[in-house]
Amino acid sequence: MTEIAVEWESTVEAGARYPALRPVSASSPSAADFLARVRAVGEKWAGDHRGDLVDALLLAAGDNSELAGLVRDSGSILQEFLEGVRRRGTGVSAPRDLAADLIIGHEVPQDVLDGLAAEYLVVLVRTSSARSSQAVPREVAGPGTLSTRHEGDLVLLIPDDLDADRTARITERLTQWLDGDGWIALARRSRARLADGFQEAADVLRLIAAGRRPSGAFTIADVLVEYAVVRHAGVSENLAAVIKPLRTHRVLWETLSTLIDADHNRNKAAKNLFIHRSTLDYRLQRIASLTGYDPTNGRDLQLLTAAMIADSVR
Repeated sequence: MTEIAVEWESTVEAGARYPALRPVSASSPSAADFLARVRAVGEKWAGDHRGDLVDALLLAAGDNSELAGLVRDSGSILQEFLEGVRRRGTGVSAPRDLAADLIIGHEVPQDVLDGLAAEYLVVLVRTSSARSSQAVPREVAGPGTLSTRHEGDLVLLIPDDLDADRTARITERLTQWLDGDGWIALARRSRARLADGFQEAADVLRLIAAGRRPSGAFTIADVLVEYAVVRHAGVSENLAAVIKPLRTHRVLWETLSTLIDADHNRNKAAKNLFIHRSTLDYRLQRIASLTGYDPTNGRDLQLLTAAMIADSVR
């Protein structure tokens, strides 16, 4: 095969510039000749490995050292191409969003799973709409973190080595980044159970938002009672029925919500509502008469709080 060198030549066609390949000398065969040889090899090739394909293409290159070098240098590209063909044939495609596939439970190739950390801290972040599009800085989340978004919330999968001190430092950095604007829900799972960990973190986030918790980081341990309630459909329905009469009384609903936000402190609740303490007490009496549970009684107020949560997460 006569040695050929190829260079780019710009040609003008229909008012636009197109790159075209041409041989350096008139005695050199055209690039089309080499491509024709490649096609001929492809029609006969029955292998499925990069090495096999490289060897076959080297035959098409003949004694042309430049083309042979090009084939060898393109080996890694050929390997990825063949991997794509293999996955298409088996119905398995490379993850477009690895973090999303992991938390949803989609099938992920075993070689991809093998490259992940053994354990992860699953972090769900919900902030105000003004900050919802902001990404957590790499120095906050740490190296190796995978991220995605799910229904507007930011999801982080942070490699975890089960070191309690390191986890505490990560949580502290995330809370500082949050800066009092929203909530963080956390769960820990192995790489094979990340979908389960995500569901737990989602449940925690749902409960702390419904419970009107202050901004901060929370785990399942912070909402055990509420979690047990909403996991039992019958209990949840009965609690929602308790609070239902307040739904048509906006002022009373706001009053009870404010009392819960004030951590059951009636003086603080009255101040936050800009009303006199006696007015607050009157409203709480109305709530007691409508629901059958007295918000000035500690046990009854806990039940009313659980009832508001059950109503909010239905």
